[in-house]
Amino acid sequence: MDSICSDPKSCTVNYILYICHMFIRAVIKKDKDKVKSYTYYRLTHSYRAGNKSRQLVVLNLGKLEGISQTNRKLLGIRIEEIITGKTSLFTDSRFAAIEDLAQEFACKVVKDKIFPSLKSKSIAKAVKKELQTVDLQTIEQLESKSIGAEWLVKQTFDKLDFPGILRDIGLGEKQVIDAQLLLTGKLIHPSSELEAQRWLNENSAALELYNKPNDITRYSLYQAATRMYLHKADLDKGLYHKIGELFPKRSKIVIYDLTNMYFEGQMNSSKKANFGRSKQKRNDRRLIGLALSIDELGFVRSSRFYDGNVSESGTFIDLINDLSDQLVGATKKPLIVMDAGISTEENLKLLRSEKYNYDYVCVSRSKPKEYNKLTDNATTITDNRGNKIALTKIEVEGKEDCFLHIKSDQKQKKEASMDKKLSNRLVKQLEEIKAKLPKKRTLKKITKIHEKVGGIKAKLARVGYLYDITYTEDTEQGIVTDIQWKRIKSKEKPKGEYFLRYTLSAYKENEIWDLYNLTRDVESVFRCLKTDLDIRPIYHQKDKYIEPHIWLGILAYQLVNYIKRNLAKNNINDSWTTIVNKMSSMQSSTTTGTNNKQEQLYIKLCTRPTQYQKSVFRALNYKHRPYIRKTKVVTQM
Repeated sequence: MDSICSDPKSCTVNYILYICHMFIRAVIKKDKDKVKSYTYYRLTHSYRAGNKSRQLVVLNLGKLEGISQTNRKLLGIRIEEIITGKTSLFTDSRFAAIEDLAQEFACKVVKDKIFPSLKSKSIAKAVKKELQTVDLQTIEQLESKSIGAEWLVKQTFDKLDFPGILRDIGLGEKQVIDAQLLLTGKLIHPSSELEAQRWLNENSAALELYNKPNDITRYSLYQAATRMYLHKADLDKGLYHKIGELFPKRSKIVIYDLTNMYFEGQMNSSKKANFGRSKQKRNDRRLIGLALSIDELGFVRSSRFYDGNVSESGTFIDLINDLSDQLVGATKKPLIVMDAGISTEENLKLLRSEKYNYDYVCVSRSKPKEYNKLTDNATTITDNRGNKIALTKIEVEGKEDCFLHIKSDQKQKKEASMDKKLSNRLVKQLEEIKAKLPKKRTLKKITKIHEKVGGIKAKLARVGYLYDITYTEDTEQGIVTDIQWKRIKSKEKPKGEYFLRYTLSAYKENEIWDLYNLTRDVESVFRCLKTDLDIRPIYHQKDKYIEPHIWLGILAYQLVNYIKRNLAKNNINDSWTTIVNKMSSMQSSTTTGTNNKQEQLYIKLCTRPTQYQKSVFRALNYKHRPYIRKTKVVTQM
């Protein structure tokens, strides 16, 4: 780059005659041992305050390696030209390299010094006259960034007093901002910290909303995640308490369930990543378990992490201990709602013990062999799709709990369809084995055939036990000559039927049914975490990063649920992904143009919200826009 203009005497531009108020200053620094020194450069603005001369550091330019002293002077001049809207003196192609640098640095100056944060000083002036004559040929849009979803999240933080909760755990103002930016990324653009850094700096106007003076770095995001996770219990408690103030009319219902998430990679350095039964059918990947207890509105009460191969029922005692801590001093005992995987006899006995004496509703793990109906006629209800469901209270001998027999027409059709599909698959595979028995060089040895058929029945275990399979064997040659199979009708279980087990004897059939259906809420929480907030698959390799990654998703979900609960009251039932996509069309843009006084005008605009965006903000009682416009003028510097 020194070849651009290494000799001032031969340079085609007489830069000495140019009146420049912006220049590049060299700053020499030494290391702490004062052995090595290095030079970096600052873009400095010279101006007068009264009868005194002042200088303002506009931008740190770094080392500017490969640029000579002469070209550094030209670079300062060109940056000032771009900012003030002057015609370039450097039209020669030899200045192309300086032009690229000048444009890059000028964009940073416009961002940081034309519309600065609260802590920075502006190099521009306020526009005194709203009516301006502007040359249309000079109007140009410099940048445009999304601000709609960010503005929605920012106001939700303020509504839940999340900054105050962060300050209460000891975070400083900068750390509070970094934590909110981290969660903004998790909510709107779920990704790694490296990608979140790029998105926040390049595509989002979130930094502007929080008056962040400098670009965010991934290291700040890493530190924010670690710092917040150190105070996990206090943050969870503080946020849930604030939500309780906004939704005071909640009962003591607790819905509990367990899920797991899979990893990408070998995970050799993780102690919690283990192989197990994946609920996403990724049995080829190591897993980590996540247990959640939520209230009837879907807000998370508590969360715990487990090894990937943990049994569901074995996690229940931790839930009870966490719940007991939360309910210290409470006058009303809780009602536990859970699925069949957790409701073992041991766990139910624990709930009925004198120490806890909690009520519960769960799915019975087994069908009662003998029972008596307590009513002659079943109570018929319909689900949200109009399908009929018959509910009948029953009495089971030897059990102190109450039972509810449920028969669903739609569930019966679904189970019959699944049975038919799996049965056809099993029969087809048996027919293929049988057809190959007479042929040469095919599988027919007795042990191999038994292993093959056993593997098929194990894989199709839902229907495998219904088939009685017999073999015709030639023991002298050690081969199977024929296979026969028959479905045993007596082993078939009634389809579309199951039983609920509960302690609330005074409740009606439909009330028990509604309570059990709350388990769908915890399933929707898991679905939101895994899909909308994209916390799986997990790419982190160490436990100290894995748990904060998942927990931040849970923290972000609390905000999502607050927003969705309030929108649902106004018949806005979109998924979080849809809400973000529709809100992101609101943009913050910076436009520039030159007026008739040869002054450069800079206008920052926030686009007018669409009808959908207005309905969202109105439902939440939020402001529609952070601002309409901001206008600045840069005169000759």
